[in-house]
Formats: sequence, structure tokens, C-alpha cells
Amino acid sequence: MEVIVMFVAIVLAVFVGAFVSGRRFGVLSLSLAAGSILSGFWATGLAVLVEAFGVGGGKLPPVVVATVVLLVAPAVILLFSGPKYSKKFGRVVSALAIGVLTAAFLVKPLGGLMSLSGGALEVYRFLADYWQYVVGVGLILGVLDLFMLHTKNLLKSDKKH
Repeated sequence: MEVIVMFVAIVLAVFVGAFVSGRRFGVLSLSLAAGSILSGFWATGLAVLVEAFGVGGGKLPPVVVATVVLLVAPAVILLFSGPKYSKKFGRVVSALAIGVLTAAFLVKPLGGLMSLSGGALEVYRFLADYWQYVVGVGLILGVLDLFMLHTKNLLKSDKKH
């Protein structure tokens, strides 16, 4: 139960942070990818520090706490800087998408700790089977979002007549 609460809290915090900051989906999605790579490299080493300092506590293993921290840290840092959406619709869509993408990245690290049954187990199995597709599509959309950010309108001329 504690893992589920942590899972939901992280996703909600990322959603709220992304919405309030208005940061673009592309930047945040690629920062989650960077965090995923960093967590693969350093989670075990950071887990030793987490355990030594007693951070996290509870029933969560230190390696899970370290994995989550390393996964979301780059996105949290980029919430304070970078390109923004100017319209509310873009902010809402970006925040929803980054929340879903964060959830997809967390399926494997947190899934093994959950004791589920019934409908919750079926939902988790579905997520575990398809998380890589959600991540793949999310990262492709993130790159496209960044591409659109720096694309000039070819029909407009920069020259003044």
C-alpha cells in the first residue's frame, strides 16, 4: 500500500509541478529519459547512502528510493528553467502527458514491491506489458515537441521589403 501511495504522490507532484511551471513536454520527457539512465547507473551506489543516512525509511527498500530520486531529479531541476507553453491548454496537456510518462517509467521499479490482487493486479500486468510502448511514444513526442519549438515558419520571410 505504501508503494502505491508513493507512486500516486510522485505522479501527482510531477503533474502539478509541470502545470504550474508550464514547461514544455519535450524538455521534461527527455529529462525523465536521462533520469532513467542515471538511475540504472547509480541507483545501487546511492542506495548505500540512502540506507546509511536513513532517508526514505518505511517499508521501501533503499534501492527503490534511490531509483525514484534519480529518475525524477532531472525533471524536477528542469521545472525551474527552460521553454514554456504560453497557453493554458498546452500546459494541461503537457502536465498530463508528463504525469503519464513518469508513471510509465516507474512501473518496473515500483511494481515489484506492490502486493496486488484482483483488478489492481490486472491493471498492473497491463501496465507492465505496455510501459515500454508508452515510454517510446512519449519520447518520440518529446523530441517532436522540441523540434516544433525551434522550427521557423518557412512561408514567412525574415527580410523586410
